[in-house]
Amino acid sequence: MTSAPSTAASFLTTEASRALGEALGDGAAVARLRASGAGALDTLAMPSPALDRPWKYVDPAALDLDGFAPPSADSAAWDEALPAGALLLRDGATAGRGPAVDGLTLADFAEVPEGALDRLGEAVAFDGDQLTALHYAFLRGGVLIQTKANAEIAEPVRLTREYSEAETLATPHTLIVAGVNSRLTVIEEYRSGDEPLAVLPALELLVGPGAVVNYTSLHRWGARTRVFAEQRAVTERDADVRSLSLVTGGRLVKSHITSSLEGRGSSSEMYGIAVGAGQEHVDFYTLQDHVAEDTRSDLLFKSALGEQSRAVYYGLTKVGLGARRADANQENRNLLLSRAAKADSDPVLEILTNDVTRVSHGATAGPVDEEELFYIQSRGLTREGAVGLLVR
Repeated sequence: MTSAPSTAASFLTTEASRALGEALGDGAAVARLRASGAGALDTLAMPSPALDRPWKYVDPAALDLDGFAPPSADSAAWDEALPAGALLLRDGATAGRGPAVDGLTLADFAEVPEGALDRLGEAVAFDGDQLTALHYAFLRGGVLIQTKANAEIAEPVRLTREYSEAETLATPHTLIVAGVNSRLTVIEEYRSGDEPLAVLPALELLVGPGAVVNYTSLHRWGARTRVFAEQRAVTERDADVRSLSLVTGGRLVKSHITSSLEGRGSSSEMYGIAVGAGQEHVDFYTLQDHVAEDTRSDLLFKSALGEQSRAVYYGLTKVGLGARRADANQENRNLLLSRAAKADSDPVLEILTNDVTRVSHGATAGPVDEEELFYIQSRGLTREGAVGLLVR
């Protein structure tokens, strides 16, 4: 059974999707996925809180695009004062770029040659559900970050995305392709103001054999922003990927973060930090998917929740039949700074082989320790300052 999009927004049509693609000058790879996404809007279902465990605490109807506009194809004012390896986008349009870096491609999808985006959609498919179909149908602000084989990018690549258009759907997409034995660090920052905004970001992280990638996403959202993010990393043999997701602000931020360890000897480290206030709701779903032999993963997600904020964590560590000698750990810790704050935690293991090195998980939730507060305050700090120190 399928359901219509959780909104009566008039722009959700194949014609509107095609018009956006034409205005942006889509290349073949983007045009193909845009058409596929638009065509799937009427056939794919929205995730169901009743049937889909990662959606137990969030109804996709909260997206509600009624009265919203599709992404704009307009250009942005240019800002040239950027360092090497930096790219700035405003409302999906390139607004600034630093000098080029040897061994690195950092460019808007519209700027790269045919063939450079052949792997687009490999990690995050258009037909995952109606949300991913919607993302591809109205994709705007696609960025390719790619390293050549054996390239070592010394300084972090900085990708900044700013949003200011009210009542607009934003659909940024980042494709990171790390060449064989390359080294890369990426810091991607999202910012929005207090205007109503709906964001469907997607990150694909394809890590080649022997490559090492460090990826950080900084979510600095305004109070009326709702976010449904999809992130998936795929590792080849002996590759290593480390990711950090930091969330502050936003009315609702739901992130699905996956590491698929498909190459023998590859590893993943996944970290998350959420700082909640007001009535903010942060929802993390993580998947450590061990597919190949001798793979390793480590995960730690933390939240500090004040006022009436809420954090939800549902994490699945999956060890497949072929993932012999897997080593996996999963932890979730929640600090409740208010009696009205709430944290829900559900770490889960799914082990299909009896030959594992270690598979463990754990979760905690509780208030600030009063004895620790007393000790810190005895050194001259206020209670507020002592709490802040413990949170840090």
